[in-house]
Amino acid sequence: MAFGIRFKRMQFEAFSHPKARDLSVLADDIFLHIPGCITAVFDGATDATGRKIDGVSVGRLAALAAARATASLPHGARDWPAQRILTFLSDAIARDVPNQSGTAPASTTAMVAFERPDTIRMVGIGDTGYRVNGGPVQITELAPDFASIPARVALFQHLLSQDIDTEKSEKISRHYMGLGLDMAVRDDVIPADICNAIIVHAVNASQAPDAPTQIEAFLRSGLQNQYRYSNSDHPLGYGVLNGYAPNRNFIIDQNLPRDTLKTLEVFSDGYLLAPETVSLQAWEQTHQQLELDDPHKTNLVLACKGSTKSSFFDDRTIVILKFL
Repeated sequence: MAFGIRFKRMQFEAFSHPKARDLSVLADDIFLHIPGCITAVFDGATDATGRKIDGVSVGRLAALAAARATASLPHGARDWPAQRILTFLSDAIARDVPNQSGTAPASTTAMVAFERPDTIRMVGIGDTGYRVNGGPVQITELAPDFASIPARVALFQHLLSQDIDTEKSEKISRHYMGLGLDMAVRDDVIPADICNAIIVHAVNASQAPDAPTQIEAFLRSGLQNQYRYSNSDHPLGYGVLNGYAPNRNFIIDQNLPRDTLKTLEVFSDGYLLAPETVSLQAWEQTHQQLELDDPHKTNLVLACKGSTKSSFFDDRTIVILKFL
């Protein structure tokens, strides 16, 4: 859906599309806009095992819980310490989304823009990004991605070399990156020597080559166990809202002077490339061109998964504030 509402001092525009090309499955992305107060994007984490509660994905439930909690913040919260704000949102996930013993907790990223008299304060955690005045993108890369992306690309390319078509290779590589390379070996999808070679490649390609044991354990067990590193000081540690205390080392907290702002864009990681210009149309055109040029995200832009005939590689959401 897309819409724009003109206010005295600001124009708000937003667009959001789920992974499902036919819109048959709700997105895990949620955006929130309260004029004059708050604008935010939450990207719920897709569960590797497809877990749902009452028919709704746990990632979407986490994003919804965080959005509702953000909307309920008192006016003075815009001046709270960032960790207090994010703990409030994380506590809402623990309260609203039932956890299941032995499974990954429901989780979401957050990027919240608080309007203050002289500044826009950005508070966030995870890999939801933002851009000021069409300039450089501000986004936090997640440490597990540095290992899982090269491993997934290598697995995809190996499958192609076995004369498996691209659609099937995409689905297989996505499945076994989620459940682990050891399971791919057990299911005779790849032999043990190829599994080992993929892991060595991922270690060398990662930004944590001094943690080979940790990377190997992660890739063998799959993305389903990535949550074990959330908000931790592990070499693959990363920040997220998941019902537990957010790690201050992964928190974003920046004040943007209002008198220098022309535009502010907040977007989920379903947009892998930012356009040169600032508009919904430009973001969508850039996305569509990437889908044409590199649908499996193995060449121009590397990602944890690619697109299929039925699904884009990820949900995508863009919110644009234009200051008038």
